[in-house]
Amino acid sequence: MQHASHIDSRGSQDIKYEHGDHLTGTLSPNSVESNVLAVHPDEGFDESEIKSIRRKIDWRLVPPLAALYAMSLIDRTNISLAAQAGMSRQLRLTIEDRYAHAVLAFFPPYIAFELLSNIGLRKVGARFWLPSAGVLWGISMLGMGFVNNHQGLIALRALVGLFEAALFPGATFLLGCWYLRRELAFRLTAFYQVGVFASGIAAILAYGFSLVRTGTIAGWRWIFIGEALITIALAVPGYFLIVDFPSSHRCTFLNEREKEIVATRLQRDRADAVPDSLTWGKLGKYVIDLKLWGYALCFGCTTLASYALSYFAPRIIASLGIATAVRDIYALVIPPYVAALPWGLLMAKISDKTGSRLPIIMFNACLALLGCGLFAFLPATKGAGRYVGLFICAAAANSNVPLISAASQSNIRRQSKRLYTSAIVVGFGGLGGIVSSLVFPERDAPLYRFGMIFVMGAQALVFVISGMMAIYFMAANRAAARGTRIIEDQPGYRYQV
Repeated sequence: MQHASHIDSRGSQDIKYEHGDHLTGTLSPNSVESNVLAVHPDEGFDESEIKSIRRKIDWRLVPPLAALYAMSLIDRTNISLAAQAGMSRQLRLTIEDRYAHAVLAFFPPYIAFELLSNIGLRKVGARFWLPSAGVLWGISMLGMGFVNNHQGLIALRALVGLFEAALFPGATFLLGCWYLRRELAFRLTAFYQVGVFASGIAAILAYGFSLVRTGTIAGWRWIFIGEALITIALAVPGYFLIVDFPSSHRCTFLNEREKEIVATRLQRDRADAVPDSLTWGKLGKYVIDLKLWGYALCFGCTTLASYALSYFAPRIIASLGIATAVRDIYALVIPPYVAALPWGLLMAKISDKTGSRLPIIMFNACLALLGCGLFAFLPATKGAGRYVGLFICAAAANSNVPLISAASQSNIRRQSKRLYTSAIVVGFGGLGGIVSSLVFPERDAPLYRFGMIFVMGAQALVFVISGMMAIYFMAANRAAARGTRIIEDQPGYRYQV
């Protein structure tokens, strides 16, 4: 095997990995204390070789994770489509805000188990952990097709939340450990937006299932049954397709030379190619890192908008006066999510290319506020204009979700901190889901004006927090350039603003 010592003449040392991880050969620069700006991540490597490795990683990571996340979004939000297809009437969900309670039940276990799930993911490995989660929430979703009361629906929604807690933070953590900071936003956006796109066109799938009539099983039940079976069918191949962390002995799709290149580029970019355990001491330091709470608050406010659209879009569209049949309502759910895909990819591409994170997040927050405002304040007779507002809000909010996640992963070091950050940020996304279920009560239907105004306030808060963080990061970078500050305990490290 060819060693990496030819890459950098300043010397190297062997890297020791924990929890069964290993990487034969050497890394350069290898010291966690090395100056990350001293050498460009790609220096000494052939550009075509780097592109070939990156292409391998892209195809092995993004498509299987995106497929699982697509079903994750579909399974957590298909309750709104089932409600339109007759579930609300049969289970009497319009009484005492039972529908909102069923929506809300998903989130407490989803939030509570994210950090524990990430710890399990690091120890057990992504290749087993994430597909197993998909199989388990698929089985829980299957049970929702056979419930006969709202209590059973709420209990199974909670189980789906428990098992889905593994996927989004786990995938964010995994992707963050594979890519350079300047490569991450586009990959996270592709992973996320494919899921959003699929959840949008899933309205067609749900409508098709709702038309199925077999014995005493109503059409709305087939939405849960059919989509659960698809989830399980997509999760099983994940045991063979999803790859583990780059330092793991279970990661076999790259040869040793390619693994060395991946590790060396990561080390030069942010000096954290070496896995480290999450200890109580580190956890205490991470908890008091205010920038992580800033990202978490922005993420929660953004997911408030995206969840509100997911759970209440069919009812909102029904109020516009431009569609009355269930079929037409389902059809009108799709276009805003289709439009969100190219917009999100464009914003992510610009963000990675320029290294600009927070200004783009602020721009999207303004667009989301505008979109919500069009829906909330245009007269009820202006159904087309209010529908355009949904387009704008869906595109902007769903663009910001992966951008905020990528920004939070781009301004930290150490893999243990990535593990914690992905859990805490996505956990606040769950809080956004809880709030969305509370600020859209049944009594406000069909306009949901209070809920939309609340979402607008949340987007304004994203703008303010992001602006304050941008000012802080620029000041910290200037201090680091003067030599009066060391960022993230790493000489030469700079925040991406």
